[in-house]
Amino acid sequence: MTLTPDKPQVAAQPRTSSPSPSAARPGKGRPVELVVDLRTLRSLGRPDARAATGLAHRYSIHGIVTVGSTVLLKELEPFRSDALEGPFDIEVRPGEVGRGSLRRRTRMTQYMSPAGVTYEEHLGRLGSDFAIELGGTIQVVVGPMLVRSPHVLYTNIIEALLRFVMVSRGYMLLHSACLELEGRGVMLSARTDTGKTGTILRLLRENDARFLSDDMTIIDPEGVALTYPKPLTISEHTLRAVDAGDLSKKEWRKLRLQSRLHSKEGRGIGTWLGDQNLPIMSMNALTQYVVPPPKYTVDRLVPTTMATRVRVEEIFIIERNPVELAALDPATLVDELIENTDDAYGFPPYRYVAPALVVEGLGYEELRAAERAILTSFLRGIRARRLATPDFSWADRIPALVRGDSPTLPVQRSDEFEVDLREPTVDAALPPAATD
Repeated sequence: MTLTPDKPQVAAQPRTSSPSPSAARPGKGRPVELVVDLRTLRSLGRPDARAATGLAHRYSIHGIVTVGSTVLLKELEPFRSDALEGPFDIEVRPGEVGRGSLRRRTRMTQYMSPAGVTYEEHLGRLGSDFAIELGGTIQVVVGPMLVRSPHVLYTNIIEALLRFVMVSRGYMLLHSACLELEGRGVMLSARTDTGKTGTILRLLRENDARFLSDDMTIIDPEGVALTYPKPLTISEHTLRAVDAGDLSKKEWRKLRLQSRLHSKEGRGIGTWLGDQNLPIMSMNALTQYVVPPPKYTVDRLVPTTMATRVRVEEIFIIERNPVELAALDPATLVDELIENTDDAYGFPPYRYVAPALVVEGLGYEELRAAERAILTSFLRGIRARRLATPDFSWADRIPALVRGDSPTLPVQRSDEFEVDLREPTVDAALPPAATD
C-alpha cells in the first residue's frame, strides 16, 4: 500500500509550525488548537524500544486490510491471524508523542512531510497522546493511557483509520447491523442508541437467522455484506433483550452499572465534555479503564451460527416514533445511511483528525466521495423501508415484512419513486406486536 499526500509536498521551512487558516486561535466551542507544521521530520512518534519490532497481535480483515499491534484489540479478535507476516497496512505501538510535556490546551498538528498528524492533550506523556504517520504502512504511536484502555484506542483511532483504508480498497465500513434471516440478507440501520442491538438479539433468538454484524458491516459495490463481528455493547435499554439465564448474577450486577454509565445519556455527557477545554481522550480512557464498557460476543448472549457473507435484499431504517412503514427514496437513503455512520464517530478526536488524513493519495473529501459511490452502488436492487414503532417491537414485525405477509397496519406509500430497483413491490405486513 502506498499512502502519499494529495498535494505536492511543501518545501521544508526553517521555522516551526504555522497555524492553519481555520484555527488561528481556539475560540469558544473550539477546545483544540489546530496547527499545520511544514517541517520535514523523520518520525512523528517514538515507539518504545521494547515495542519497536514485536507486533504480537495480528489481524487480517477478510484480506482487505491487515493490522499489527502490540496492544490486544478485542474488537478485531475474530480476524486474528497469528501466521500473518508484516509489514502490515496499519501498525500500532506504544510510545512517546510530541514534546511529552503538560499543555494548557489540546493541540492537533498536521504534518506535510511525512504526511501525518499528532494529537497532544493536557497530560503529555502521561495521557492519551497519539501520532499517525502516513507512509507505506500507517504507523500509529499511542500514549500509556490508550495502551491501558484499548477499547478507546480502537473506537477513536483504529476504526476511523479502517474506515478510510476500506474505502481506498473499494469497500465501505457501514454503521449497520446485518443478518441472514430465513435465507435472505437483511440489514438494519439506526442512529446510535435507538435499539438496534436488542432487535438483533431477538431476531437471532426467535427466528431462523445467522449473524454477520451488530455495529459495523463491510459492504462492497455489488450488494454483498461481509461479517464484522465486533462484541455487542449492552446499553441500558438493550437489557430487555438479554435473557436472565444468559449471564451469572455477578455479571448481571456488573452489567447494570456498566450499561448506565455507557448509555446514551453517559455518552451525551462525554460529547459535551469533549467541547470543553479538557483532556477528553484521557478522561474517556480512564473512565473505561475503571468501568469497562459492557461488551459480549454474540454467541455469549444468544445461541446462533455465523455467516461470513450475504447478498443483502432488505434494509430497514428503524426509529422510535408512532407506528409507520414507509418506502424510502434511494436518493435520500444514501444521505441517511452516511449520516448514521457519521453519528457513530461523533466523539473526539475524530472530527479533528479525519480531515487531515490522506490514504492511497486520496484526501478526506475524495475519500468521502468514494465512500458515497460505493454505498450508492451497493444499494441498487435492495428494497429499503423505514420502520417506526414506539415500543422497541421491530423484532416482532421485521420477519413478517421479509416474508411478505399481508398488511395489517397503515403503510405510507409514494408514487414518486420505486424503492426496489429490481421490480415493483408491494409493501409487506406490519403484524401486531407481540406482548410481553
